[in-house]
Order: sequence, then structure tokens, then C-alpha cells
Amino acid sequence: MQLQRAINYNPRADYLVETMQMVSGLLLVLFLWVHMLFVGTVLLGKGTFGALASFMDNWGVPSTASHVLSPLNLTIVFLILVFGMHIGAVLRRMPRQYREQKIVWQHAKIIHHYDTWSWVFQSITGSAILVLAAIHITVVAGFGISVFNSSHRVAMVGFLIFYSVLLLLSEYHASVGLYRIFVKWGFVNHHRMRAVLEVISVLFVVIGGASLWILHAWGVA
Repeated sequence: MQLQRAINYNPRADYLVETMQMVSGLLLVLFLWVHMLFVGTVLLGKGTFGALASFMDNWGVPSTASHVLSPLNLTIVFLILVFGMHIGAVLRRMPRQYREQKIVWQHAKIIHHYDTWSWVFQSITGSAILVLAAIHITVVAGFGISVFNSSHRVAMVGFLIFYSVLLLLSEYHASVGLYRIFVKWGFVNHHRMRAVLEVISVLFVVIGGASLWILHAWGVA
């Protein structure tokens, strides 16, 4: 397999795949952070969150045409396209055969380096996020994001745990992904960037956790 890759190696194609993975990853991280800020409007009260949810559902104008082209539906289309681009680029570079995956694990155990283990765990969390995000998008597309729907959904313990896990995995994956992008292209100092991203991740986890707790409280009230 490695010999075949070496024979068929195409620097231009490899660069395009690398660029596609980086751009799609940056777009997904940007979306994640903006999404967390939108969810964080829960902290400002039901009125603020409800107004934003109404806008996302139909631009604030209750009509069929506005609903079809609503920010929520456009966002779902955007996510599907960018997710597809990111997954395609990642799968092209990931070891797919068991023997190759075993070699990666063996090297990670021998090297004991942060960057190596971060790549391994990023691959694992990425696979989990793909499944969880697909469920989340399906649920939101089917039931909406109103105050009533969102709060009663999170009021269920199963969904509360589900969104908590998705929050933690997403923030970890985004943080490690940005770290690897910046370090790979030589933009920043390793330790300084890792510290900054860890602070940002903790901040968004706190915002997300507090928002989930408030939604849960609204739903059980």
C-alpha cells in the first residue's frame, strides 16, 4: 500500500487535498464558534434566544418562501457541503487499512509526542463528531430551534448528555485542528498557540455548558 502511494504520488493533488482540508476545517471552526455565540444568547433570556430562533427559522417573516430559504436551511446546506469537503480530504490522507492503523498506534506509543497523539485523538473524535453532528442536524431540521422545542429537547437527560458530549468533542477537535494548521504552516509558536486555543476552548465549553443547563431548566420548569 505504501509502495503504491509512493509510485502514484502527485504533489499537486496532495497540495490541493491539504488546502481543501485546511479551508474546510477553518470554515467549520468558524461556524462552531459563531454557533456557540448564538446558543449563548440563552444567557440573555428567552426573549433574545426566541428572536434569534425565529429569525433562523424564517427570517422573522412567517411565510412558506421565507422558510424554504431560511438561515437555518441555508446553514444546513452549507454544513453538508463543507462537511463533505472536509471528510473527503481527511479520508484521502487517513490510514484506512487495519495494518496501517496499527502502525500509527505503535508509533504514537513509542514517540510519546503531543502532536502525534493529538492527530490520533483528532481522528477518533472526528469520527464520533460525524455521527453526532448528523443526528443533531437531522433533529434540528425536523423539529426546529424555538425556545419551546430546544428547551424541551434538552430537558430530556439523554439529549442533555448527547449535547454535552458533542460540545466537548467539537471544542477539542476544533482546538487541535487549528493548532495543527497553524503549526504545520509555521505561523506561530507551538506552546503559545496551544495555550491560547486551550483558553478559547474552555471559554466556549463554559458558555455551551451554561446554555445547556439553562435550556434544561426551562424545559423542566
